[in-house]
Amino acid sequence: MSREGSDNKHLFWVSYADLMTALFIVSLSLFILSYKLFKDKEDIIVGKEKELEILADQLNSKEEAIRILQSELDDNELQALNLIENLETERGRLAVLEEEYRKIREIQKAIEKLNQEYFVYQPEYKRHVLRRNVKFAAKQSEIPGTDKDYLIKAGKELERLIKEIDLEGFNIKYLLIIEGMASKDNYELNDELSYARALAIKEFWDAEGISFDPNRVEIQIAGSGVGGVGRDMAVEKNNQRILVQILPKIGELKDIPPAKQEAPVN
Repeated sequence: MSREGSDNKHLFWVSYADLMTALFIVSLSLFILSYKLFKDKEDIIVGKEKELEILADQLNSKEEAIRILQSELDDNELQALNLIENLETERGRLAVLEEEYRKIREIQKAIEKLNQEYFVYQPEYKRHVLRRNVKFAAKQSEIPGTDKDYLIKAGKELERLIKEIDLEGFNIKYLLIIEGMASKDNYELNDELSYARALAIKEFWDAEGISFDPNRVEIQIAGSGVGGVGRDMAVEKNNQRILVQILPKIGELKDIPPAKQEAPVN
């Protein structure tokens, strides 16, 4: 082989080696570049995943806050409904009490119109007293004969009034208090004496056929002795007398539907 051919062959392999080296360098550069791009994208993806995790945590927190707010809203709505129901109930109860009070006032006004020939109404004490003092003897509870006719007429007036006051739709009952009093002296049994005087009136009316329906009238016998209110401070002897109090008690009202009803305050 000639020298020229040998040189050409040598140059071929040198060029081939340079080409392969260049290709290797290019491939390596491309690999490094691709790896860097991959790592950059991987870092971006990891960063995005962390951002997504943070956003997911925030979303979960907001969802929990929304659930709490919804629960509070439901509780508030229930409380509001209960409050509205209670207000409606209270409005109904007040309407009943207002109607009860109105009827009581009507009855009280009617009671105040007891025949003034036999009774005197004392508005400051909301009670009646017999216009004529029963002339009890000192330390005695026996009714004098001179007062019996007057007491019969007064008892019948009470009986008439209670029978006439019967408002339709109302279960009206009465508390009839017969109270005896005594004048201040040195008698030690004035409390017992005042009670005995009130009891004597009740027993006298019973004997004369003056009666009150027990289903409508509760009778209480009382003795205030030398105490009580509204005593005659000028003439002590005038406190030997009988007081009569008639208190109406309204039963259940059937024409006003709402709510539980309470007993009226007398």
